[in-house]
Amino acid sequence: MIRQPLPPGVPTTPSPASTLALAPHFDDEVLGCGGLLAQLARVGSAVRVLFLSDGAGGAERIADRAAYARRRGEEAAVAVARLGVSGFDRADLPDGDLASHRLAIGDAIRRALLAQRPGRLLVPSPLEVSADHRAVFAALHDLLSAVRSGSELSPVVERLEILVYEVNHPGYPDLLVDVSDELDALGEAMAAYASQEGRHPYLRAALGLRSFRTHTLSPGIEAAEAYRRLELSDFTTRGHSSLVESLGGIAPRVEIREGPLVSVVVRTKDRPRLLAEALASLFAGSYGRAEVVLVNDGGKPPEIPARTPIPVTRIDLPENRGRAAAANAGIAAARGDYVAFLDDDDVVEREHLAVLAGLASASGQRVVYTDAAVTVHEPDVDEGWKCVERRLPYSRDFDRDRLLVDNYIPFHTLLMERSLLAEVGELDTALPFFEDWDLILRLSRRTSFTHLARVTCEYRHFRGSGHQILGERAREHDEFARRKAQVIAKHRDLLSPATLAGVVDGLRAEAVFATEATASERAARGREAAELGSAFSEQSRTLRSTWAEIERLNALVREMEGTRAWRLHRFFERVRGR
Repeated sequence: MIRQPLPPGVPTTPSPASTLALAPHFDDEVLGCGGLLAQLARVGSAVRVLFLSDGAGGAERIADRAAYARRRGEEAAVAVARLGVSGFDRADLPDGDLASHRLAIGDAIRRALLAQRPGRLLVPSPLEVSADHRAVFAALHDLLSAVRSGSELSPVVERLEILVYEVNHPGYPDLLVDVSDELDALGEAMAAYASQEGRHPYLRAALGLRSFRTHTLSPGIEAAEAYRRLELSDFTTRGHSSLVESLGGIAPRVEIREGPLVSVVVRTKDRPRLLAEALASLFAGSYGRAEVVLVNDGGKPPEIPARTPIPVTRIDLPENRGRAAAANAGIAAARGDYVAFLDDDDVVEREHLAVLAGLASASGQRVVYTDAAVTVHEPDVDEGWKCVERRLPYSRDFDRDRLLVDNYIPFHTLLMERSLLAEVGELDTALPFFEDWDLILRLSRRTSFTHLARVTCEYRHFRGSGHQILGERAREHDEFARRKAQVIAKHRDLLSPATLAGVVDGLRAEAVFATEATASERAARGREAAELGSAFSEQSRTLRSTWAEIERLNALVREMEGTRAWRLHRFFERVRGR
C-alpha cells in the first residue's frame, strides 16, 4: 500500500525558475496552473506554454472546426499575455485524440525542453478525467523514462523540478501555492476564452477547486493551487502504471491476448508473503499470453489462489536443490516460446511481459532485456516492509566483453527463447549463486541481446531480513569474490588480454566521468557542509570500489602479458604487421 501525503498546512512559494507548462488544450494553462504562472511571470521568470492539441473541438459538435480552432488559438494568445507568460508553442495534434499521438507529444515536449532548458516543468495529473490530459502525462513518462546518463536530454532534465497540476480531478498534493493575489489575473485570462466560457462556466469550477484547496491553510488565504512534486528518478525508476498508482490513481488493466507464449519461472522457498507479492505483480500484468511455472525448492508448499488470470504449473521439489536446479526444473516444465524468470522476493510492473514480448517480436532477437529499479525496503510496523530507496544502477546496452568481468543484467529483466536455452544447456548446479551470470555468458556466446532502456521490474533488497544469500554487504564477503572468480575462470578462453584491456579502459573512463560529475554536482548544488560530507563520502566509497576493481583487472592484464603465450601472440601479430 502506498501512503499518499496529506495536504500541507502552509503554502509554499516556488523559487523563481524558467518554467515550461504543458497544456493539452487552450485554457488548461489558466484552469490548472494559471495562478502559479502569473506569480512566476511577475517576478521575472521565463515562462512558456506548450499547447498540445489543435483546439478543433474533438468530440464536440462544431459546425466549422477550422474556424473554431483558429478562434481558440487567437484566444490563447490573449490569455497567456494577460498572465504575463513569455510566449507559447503549439503542437497542433488532434483535439480529443491525444492518446493516439503519444510519440508526437513526446517529440514536441523534447524539442521544447531542449529549446528552453527550463528548471521547472508543469504537467497535468494522470488522475484527470480527460483522456487528453492523461495522455500528456503518459507521453512525458515515455520520454523521461528512457533518459540515461549521456543521452541528449540528460543534462537538461537531471535536476528538473516536475510539478503535477490538477484541472478536473483532485489529486494528492504535497505542495500548495497561495494564489489569492492572482485571482484577478485568472479572471482576466479566462475571460479571453469566451468560446469556452460560453459552453461551460469553467472559471467558476476552477475557482471552486482553488477554494477547496485552502481547507488546510490559514483563514486569510482565499485560493490555492495544488501540485505534486516529482523528479526525473520517479520516471526512470517506475513504469507508467506504477507511477500513476504512486500518485493515487488506478491504472487501467488492458489485457493483451496476442503474441508469443511466455513462461515465467518463479523460484521460491519458505517466503510466502514475498511470493504472494511476486505472483500478484504477475497476475496484475497486461500480457495474457503467459503462464507461471512455480518451483518450490524444498520448502513448505506455498498457498496459491484457486483461480488465477494466467495458468500456474506447480513443481514441489522434495528437498532443497539450490537456485540452479530449481531454475532447471522450471525450464523443463515450461511450454512457452520464451522463458523469463522472477524470484519470489522481486516484483514486475504491469507492462513487464508485454514490453518484453513486444521487444522480442519487433527486434527478432532471441534474447531481449529491459531495466530493473533497485529498491531498498526496511521493516515497517503497519506495512511489513516500507520502500525507503529507489535507484537505477543497471542500465547498459549489450556489451559482450563487459559481461565477461561483471554482470550488469538483472536476471528477471531478460526474456529468452526457450529453444536457445536448450542449445546452451542447463544452469550450472555447481554454482550456489551467479548461476544466472554464467547462463547469460553462455547465451551471449550464441547471440547478441537487444536492450530497451525502460524500467519494467524491481530488484528488491530487504534490510535486516536475512533474505540475501550473503547478507546485506555481499561484496565484502569472501565467498562473493571466490564465486565471481569461478565464473570468470569458466569463461577465461574469451577473456584475452586485449579484451580485458578494453574493459579496463571503459571502467577507467566511467570512473573519471563519475569523479567529474561528483565535482560538478557539488559545485552546482552548494549543499550544506554536513549534507555534502555525507553525499561525498558515499560517492567516494563508490569511486574507491571502482578504482580497486580497475587496479585488480590491470594486475590481471599485466599477469597475462607476462606469459609466454602472450609474448608469442604479440610476436605473430608483429609478423603480420598489425
